[in-house]
Amino acid sequence: MSERPEHLDNLGQLCHDGLDIARYLFQVPDDEGERDRVRAILKAILAEPGVKSRREMPKVVEGMQQALDGEASAMAAERLQEGFERLIRLSQAAKSGLF
Repeated sequence: MSERPEHLDNLGQLCHDGLDIARYLFQVPDDEGERDRVRAILKAILAEPGVKSRREMPKVVEGMQQALDGEASAMAAERLQEGFERLIRLSQAAKSGLF
């Protein structure tokens, strides 16, 4: 994934913050404090205007929440990374008018 853009809206900031934490969790999967931060970020993403009206974003978040509820592992952290990367792409596509 490319570097963090300079100017982000709140959704973009949340997604990039979550991605940073997910990358950390790949190395330290059982850090419950960071897992709680990801839970809070996912809750904030769902609260963002426009996210609920999109069909795919809530589904991606739901899958990520399931990964958090399961066993703390590098595989779960990888699933979180993929989810945040997907949310970033979806939000960028929505802003560009492609979605």
